[in-house]
Amino acid sequence: MTSQNTTATPPSSGDQHEPSVAEVFVGTGRGIRYIGFLESTSPDRVPDPATVAALPVGREFLTATCDADFRTALDTLNEAWPMCGFGQAGSGFNRDLATQDKWRRTDRHVSGTYTLDGRRVLYLPDGPPRLDDAEYDWHSITLTAGQLTTHRGTTLAGRAREAFDRARHQNHDPDPGLGPAFLQRAALRRALVRDVADVFEVARTAVTVTDDPDRQHGGWNWFLVTITDDGTDYRLICFNGTVDELRVLGPCPECDGEVPLIAANDPAALGRYLDARATGTPVPCPPGLTSGVGHTPACPIREDL
Repeated sequence: MTSQNTTATPPSSGDQHEPSVAEVFVGTGRGIRYIGFLESTSPDRVPDPATVAALPVGREFLTATCDADFRTALDTLNEAWPMCGFGQAGSGFNRDLATQDKWRRTDRHVSGTYTLDGRRVLYLPDGPPRLDDAEYDWHSITLTAGQLTTHRGTTLAGRAREAFDRARHQNHDPDPGLGPAFLQRAALRRALVRDVADVFEVARTAVTVTDDPDRQHGGWNWFLVTITDDGTDYRLICFNGTVDELRVLGPCPECDGEVPLIAANDPAALGRYLDARATGTPVPCPPGLTSGVGHTPACPIREDL
């Protein structure tokens, strides 16, 4: 048994396009029980303790001392992990997939393993355990004092927590499903986070993508993008999940309701909108985007679908 501080490690996936997965268990040896996973896609770092500790809920997970706290922390981390742009996650696999002969998957690269053994969380880098884990050198996890302290807004952990708070504020009841449609939409949200961060040259943790609770088309919610910069939130929206279709959410010039306005697919387009707002110039609603959502009932340009 060794002790390991939460220092970052490079991705260990053999394929740069292959997700790296850290699987989560309770117990060791033949009594091991599979309960979840954390996934990260290159070029993100693997879900090692240093990366998990970037989130306050991740530190709760790493420092759990009993089964109930460990599972609860994993459930919360499962919600926060994709919302903060790290990748996919899953928890609660304690029935059909829990037994030793059912949890093993061969279609993904396992870069590490977490387990709760007694009253401590252990970490095994470089792959999954086998039934006989006597040969494996499980690492105990030690968080430094600096990593236990979160300075909101200035550290990665603080920015990630703020992103999680914004996501929960925007969407109080995210779809917890794990079906193919949900996973595909979750992948679109993560890709949109990366694209928005690249196009607008902001940190990925400053971008939150959730489902718009009000706007739907064909049974799917629109994508709501929030960029937080210097204490200001910029809200953008699109239906198909691409930067090219993003529009600024702003006040309707007739009723002042929050509606889609000017295209915001690059910083210059967003700058035109901000300049218009700063000078008091009304920004017109584009044709085809004047449906009732966001407009007041008496708005003269409102169109009911």
